[in-house]
Amino acid sequence: MRILIVGAGIAGCALYRRLKPLGHEIDIIEKSSELASEGAAICLPANAMLALEQLDLAEQVKQLAFQVDQIEYALSSGKTLASASLHEAPLNKAPFVALKRDALMSILRDGMAADVQLNTWPAALSQENNQVSVTFNTGVCKTYDLVVAADGINSATRSMVQPNTSLLTHQVTNWRFITKKPKANIQPTYYVGNDSAFMIYPISDREVYCYGQIIDEQGQYAALPSDKALQDIFSEYDVPVAQCVKDLTEQQHIVLGQLKSVDQTESVFDRVVLVGDALHGCPPSLQQGAGMSLEDINCLADNLSNKPVDEALEAYKTARAERISWTVSESNKIIKLAGLGRSPIGRFIRNSIIRLKGPANVVGWRKLLNELD
Repeated sequence: MRILIVGAGIAGCALYRRLKPLGHEIDIIEKSSELASEGAAICLPANAMLALEQLDLAEQVKQLAFQVDQIEYALSSGKTLASASLHEAPLNKAPFVALKRDALMSILRDGMAADVQLNTWPAALSQENNQVSVTFNTGVCKTYDLVVAADGINSATRSMVQPNTSLLTHQVTNWRFITKKPKANIQPTYYVGNDSAFMIYPISDREVYCYGQIIDEQGQYAALPSDKALQDIFSEYDVPVAQCVKDLTEQQHIVLGQLKSVDQTESVFDRVVLVGDALHGCPPSLQQGAGMSLEDINCLADNLSNKPVDEALEAYKTARAERISWTVSESNKIIKLAGLGRSPIGRFIRNSIIRLKGPANVVGWRKLLNELD
């Protein structure tokens, strides 16, 4: 088939790796002017590692990643709310790791970087007779048997096939950065405050990946220099958090963002199919951006390898629908759970739920891994 992959991020590169050996004629395009990474680091729960095994990349990733053993949720004071071992079933189906995002992308893009057409994106598309005609920003027009939208949560391709839909905004500002490990032997810890939260996740023997967020309805924190905002919000948190933010400067690479979610999770539009964050972009509450994307790719590639294209797309749509819908919904619920901390009664309810059920992300991971059986 003639296939267009829009976007050369995690989903797009993984799909190219799966489909190219099957003999398809594939164009892969990227709007950016270079193959850079937009993130700081990335956490890969067990289902992401299982998907990487299908791509024969799990061992390469493990060599560059840091494996963690448990998850802890704590108050901003450092008092533990709940913890869970990652070595208990079903969490032990694969290791839980974290690594720099650039390291993961270098593995996914190995040997294919020259094939990516940069500064290129679809300006318009139309479908007729099982063909997709795509007009690019360059003015060139080409026809494909299949177009795969892997162009992220702000997907322009999705807006062409699913017009008049907008993203849900959570009015939460977030920051991501890498810094020195604040203490030895630290395990992933999620601190919850009143209207803010902070995650510390080790990515090596010396460094940690940090993620901070705050409810920011007026955008006041988003307007501040990122280093100042993080220090203003988190300097009174427990010592490890305060240590991570105290030496930040304007020169530090800090990724600023706003939490958003897709409003719908329909995946197939005739011969245009959505994958990755274009399909299920949502808050990183369950750290499923990569995991769900890699599952998408393996499911789509498996079906395309042994079914006619229309049957393959229908099978992909059916196989992914419930799992994706649940993941987006649950990720949104965890953001709402964190937001309960704004009132005393809300904090009591939130903290009681966490103490009773355990770390919210671990609860979600168990469900996702049990359904892999």
